Amino acid sequence: MPRVGFRRAPEVEPPGRTDYRAGEPRNRRFVEANSGGSLREALDDFLELQDLAAARDADRAVRGQPQMVSRFYDVVTWFYEYAWGQSFHFAPRRTGEGLHAAQRRQESGVGELLELAPGARVADLGCGVGGPLIHLAKTTGASITGLNLNAYQIERGRRAARRAGLQETCSFLLADYLDVPLADGSFDAAYSFEAICHAPDTSLCLRELWRLVKPGGRIALTEWCLTTVFDGKDPVHRDIRDRVEFGNAVPNLPMTSEFVAAVAAAGFEVLSSRDQALESDSDSPWYRSLQGRDVSLASLARIPAGRWFTATATGILERLGVVPSGAGDAARILNAAADALVEAGESGIFTPCFLVHARKPDSADLRVPAGT
Repeated sequence: MPRVGFRRAPEVEPPGRTDYRAGEPRNRRFVEANSGGSLREALDDFLELQDLAAARDADRAVRGQPQMVSRFYDVVTWFYEYAWGQSFHFAPRRTGEGLHAAQRRQESGVGELLELAPGARVADLGCGVGGPLIHLAKTTGASITGLNLNAYQIERGRRAARRAGLQETCSFLLADYLDVPLADGSFDAAYSFEAICHAPDTSLCLRELWRLVKPGGRIALTEWCLTTVFDGKDPVHRDIRDRVEFGNAVPNLPMTSEFVAAVAAAGFEVLSSRDQALESDSDSPWYRSLQGRDVSLASLARIPAGRWFTATATGILERLGVVPSGAGDAARILNAAADALVEAGESGIFTPCFLVHARKPDSADLRVPAGT
């Protein structure tokens, strides 16, 4: 089994990059979203994130990390769909409310916050296989474009949109959301569910989002962050953080205050921010779905016993040649990642539901953020 550990990257200055101004040609790097090959090769590519996170070369992270995260999703998407359906995110929960109902309620809340309506052009950063995108397009009538670097997930999303009869309002673009091949001001609004945490440079990602949203447009970002409870001097806290980061391909999680500051530094006016995890009922925390307290057929793949069974069965099937090499190791990594998330939630040092609502200033107030 691969070593489940993570060497945290030291603090480094943001990397240099070919700068651009509105209306000027841009040097776009070629994006190799999926390198093909076997599941074992994809797993090996993902494991290189350990070395990348420890490297001091931040420019190498910008160049390499998106592809490695994509390879991570080559490995885990089947497991996620099996256990989570089409929406790969946590949500604040109410007593007696199932995970999928909580996800839909949270997604609808984002739609209301952004005032999505027919005719609105909206970006979904890191859209996964399209669960939130399809729900919001169906309920609001907005035209939503999912941005994703993983070709397999893009194809799954397109199929789901066709099945829902929403191919006219749902579209998908294979792109690195640090460098999206679309014009300035392409969208009226944008949102993400637990996606920016995968970016190798949060500031670059947010500045690109600032470019893509029109003046006056709003964004709603739900992100993985460390809370004020986290103590970087506490070895237990550091160990939990490292295991969460490694098992979920989210190097260098920010503090909540750091994420808010990054949104503001990108040029947005921050309208509000809050930890939605704290809105869960006390008996139904956001991590309940991983604890084994959801009793339903649909939840079996998410609970500890179900995850253990999946990992064990996958390992046996791998040895028999029924599933590809690497499937057993991938299942065990995800099992360890889920346990780390429960520990992070129980200790209060982490939230997957930190929501920032912000606005790009109108043209009269517009200031190009530093570094763009």
